[in-house]
Amino acid sequence: MNDRELETLIGRGTTRRVPFDLLMPNRVNAILLVASLYDSFAMREDGDLSESLMARFLNLDMRSAPRIVRVSTAEQALRRLESDTFQLVVTTLRVGDMTLSAFRTAIDAIRPGLPVLVLAYNERDLERLPASFDRLDVDKPFLWLGDVALVMAMIKHTEDRLNVRHDTWLADVQSILLVEDSVRFYSAFLPLLYQELVQQNHRVIADSMNSTQRHLRRRARPKLLLANTYEEAVDLYRRYESNILGVITDVRYPKDGIHSKTAGIDLARLVKEETPDRAVLVMSANEENGDPARATGAHFVNKTAADLMRRVREFVLGDLGFGDFIFRRDDGSWVDQVQDLRGFIAALATIPDESLVYHASHNHFSTWLMARTEIELARSLRPKKVSDFPTVDALRETLIEAIEGCRREKQIGVVADFASDRFDDAAAFVRIGNGSIGGKGRGVAFMHSVLGAPRLRENFPGVRIGVPPTIAVATDSFDQFVAGHGLLELAVGGASDEEVRAACLALPLPDGLLTALRSVIHQVRYPLAVRSSSLLEDAYFQPFAGVYATEMLPNDHPNAEVRLKRLCDAIKRVYASTFSQDARAYMEGTSWRVEEEKMAVLIQQVVGRRHDEYVYPDLAGVARSVDFYPMEGTRPEDGVASMALGLGRTVAEGGRCVRFSPALPQRLYQFGSTKDVLQSAQRSFFALGLREGVGVVPLDLEAAEKHGTLRAVGSTYSHANDRIYPGVGRAGVRLVTMAGVLGGRILPLPEIIAFALNFAHTAMNGPAEIEFAVNLQAGTEAAPHEFAMLQIRPIAMGGAGTTGSVEGAAETLIVQTDKALGHGRLNEISDVVYIPAETFDRARTQDIATEVGQLNAALRRQGRPYLLIGPGRWGSKDRWLGIPVGWSQINGVRCIVETDLPEVPVTPSQGSHFFQNVTSLGIPYFTVNFGGAAGAVDYAWLDAQEAETRTEFVRHVALAGPIEVVVDSRNHRGVIRKPTTHNA
Repeated sequence: MNDRELETLIGRGTTRRVPFDLLMPNRVNAILLVASLYDSFAMREDGDLSESLMARFLNLDMRSAPRIVRVSTAEQALRRLESDTFQLVVTTLRVGDMTLSAFRTAIDAIRPGLPVLVLAYNERDLERLPASFDRLDVDKPFLWLGDVALVMAMIKHTEDRLNVRHDTWLADVQSILLVEDSVRFYSAFLPLLYQELVQQNHRVIADSMNSTQRHLRRRARPKLLLANTYEEAVDLYRRYESNILGVITDVRYPKDGIHSKTAGIDLARLVKEETPDRAVLVMSANEENGDPARATGAHFVNKTAADLMRRVREFVLGDLGFGDFIFRRDDGSWVDQVQDLRGFIAALATIPDESLVYHASHNHFSTWLMARTEIELARSLRPKKVSDFPTVDALRETLIEAIEGCRREKQIGVVADFASDRFDDAAAFVRIGNGSIGGKGRGVAFMHSVLGAPRLRENFPGVRIGVPPTIAVATDSFDQFVAGHGLLELAVGGASDEEVRAACLALPLPDGLLTALRSVIHQVRYPLAVRSSSLLEDAYFQPFAGVYATEMLPNDHPNAEVRLKRLCDAIKRVYASTFSQDARAYMEGTSWRVEEEKMAVLIQQVVGRRHDEYVYPDLAGVARSVDFYPMEGTRPEDGVASMALGLGRTVAEGGRCVRFSPALPQRLYQFGSTKDVLQSAQRSFFALGLREGVGVVPLDLEAAEKHGTLRAVGSTYSHANDRIYPGVGRAGVRLVTMAGVLGGRILPLPEIIAFALNFAHTAMNGPAEIEFAVNLQAGTEAAPHEFAMLQIRPIAMGGAGTTGSVEGAAETLIVQTDKALGHGRLNEISDVVYIPAETFDRARTQDIATEVGQLNAALRRQGRPYLLIGPGRWGSKDRWLGIPVGWSQINGVRCIVETDLPEVPVTPSQGSHFFQNVTSLGIPYFTVNFGGAAGAVDYAWLDAQEAETRTEFVRHVALAGPIEVVVDSRNHRGVIRKPTTHNA
């Protein structure tokens, strides 16, 4: 995909997103441990040190632990450093004949800047550290206290010091400053503090949308910066002052070169005087230091207290923002308590003004958000002051809008993992399970990932372009559902679709899926479309368009368990369609086998509004970025769209609709005259009924006019002067012509469709098709128009090899047209199945489809591909527009010809699922309009051939030799030549 071109179309987001994937670039992946065999043995717990460390990391839900390579002496370590890569050296004091200072110098010569930590086994060892030991910025001595957690803390300490400058500059990652000079104390305290921070960090980022996002956001955990002296502490504080989340300090440690008894109090005073809202915890073994510490505004805890870690935990949770947010009044009294952003938004709307002002004045909101790694949001709020707002209500509205905007921003481009405690009925795209979300699901997720760009709002103000809320049930649920139940064997064994469906409905859904769906149904009350999304759907060469089931549910029963059962049954019916006769017949035309197919399911909000007892959109349709049959004045690359009032089933099933090019929206393909409009215009539409057992039903235009939905898309035929007028403001026959929306007076629909096609074509690196639905602004409502993109898929450009000449004398041709789709030449067809003009009956097209299916089955058994010719649109579900065959009824066909109906010209049905599937399989598709100079079918010659089979409506001719089918895609001309050896 040309990313630059796509960025030009949709723009980049204006919000500065935190690049979590770029944080913590310096990781400790390998440690060189320099210790004697005996010393290393002492560090083991129940086995290998690496295994013990791995267990500790996994217990804290960290993905991986570094490998540890042990050597016994400094000389061995230096040789290993020359041949291997390590990010940290941990050494004991006993390293052989080399002194520790010489070892440090030799390491610098090989790997300048490599962190080296000294591990002592007792405090007497610490006294042996040479005064000349030249530490790097990250070097600290530690004391082994018998717990492998210390090694974990040493690793995290090293990573924090190596990454703090980078991560602070790049993403404003916060830090906690710990000041302590007692090696024994910080060797015991750091592991506990790291464990607490890691666990709390994992808890507070639960709002993240999926496991990948949660893993990346863990990199934004606040750093722990360890200082041993007052000067070192002040240096770190000044360096990262705006990003210090809090300070934890001892009282007695070096200052000005001497061991000061008040260094910690001095540091607390400095911090609190400069930033009163910054959290500070002073620790001391001397209770007398409590009052001086509190006098600075800091908290105090006695180091010798039995509940030391509990009180430190309270500081971390409350003052550093890792716990629940507790709303209080200025006097400290409790108001409310929330755990996550969703609860936070709800509380902000109801808490008293006093509480809101109190927390906003002390930066409590931004501190809490920072701890949750909501860095973009926190840094946007922190500079704001209460005095910046004219009223408290204005402050409240700004906070709510900022947090809701953050949540929306987080959803853009993310397939969120479903969690019952975090599920939001407005969530854009959520996945249940761990398998694939299927082809259709991938397309919807892709559109969701890019359609939140601000340029769309700028280019089309007043129009919301996006995808409806979607829940994807991944394929692992399908695997569990079908496992061991013999559904495939039942289907291929000759069972009918009804029998397979009944077997599926009798089986239970997996327990995990059922639990998730129960949570969904308790929160979601809008109508639902339950759609197939198999692995193979919307693939480049076999789109499987419309092959599998889609179910629609009103989802309005007052009993949640009833709604749950209906949702479960709808999913089971989609599962059953995997094994349907049409699906198996379509699969036979591909290289795939039925057992290789897996089904995901999309549960989407139905795009539409309620009108009386029905729900439907103002219009819906299909658009393609390439027009195979462009009108005069348009180009193939201008694209083509087909639209209808109501649900998109009208277009998908090849029904009456409006077809136009976005480049010339006022010129409609099938509406060349008043007579054409009367014959071809939509007279009914599909809607989802909300009453019990209604389902999707056709309604007449009288209902649409009553609902007010005909006004924007309708026109009126006046019999008195034989004219068609846009709108429905006068008496006459109502017709759907899309006059209002194509004229641009309501919304710039042609421009939006042109944009969507350009976007789809660019994203797919080739021709693409989209399905969409539109809700127009209702009356004077402030809500924008809605253009919902429901699906995107590549257009499969099937071909048939090298082309030949499309010229020839009329007497040598069975069919000729200038509207042929495909490319190349076929010469393996010797059978023709066609409907003679004298037997065709528009009222009996369903019977004709049955007879075609019977002939198709017989010819397939004999391995005889055939040419199919008939009036109207093949595959249309509107029996008055053509012959409503399913794919299983014609899956032996090798070339298809559709001709005009008696007195009704045929418009190529480019938007239908049937058309998409036929052309994707490389089946040449001819449209013959008898009024055109280049359109003809030699029915007289066909009628003169002896029929091998003759039914009430259909005739089958077996020719003496093969016909030749030739299509030139450059000019869309096609011919079908008679055999060189004619039948008698």
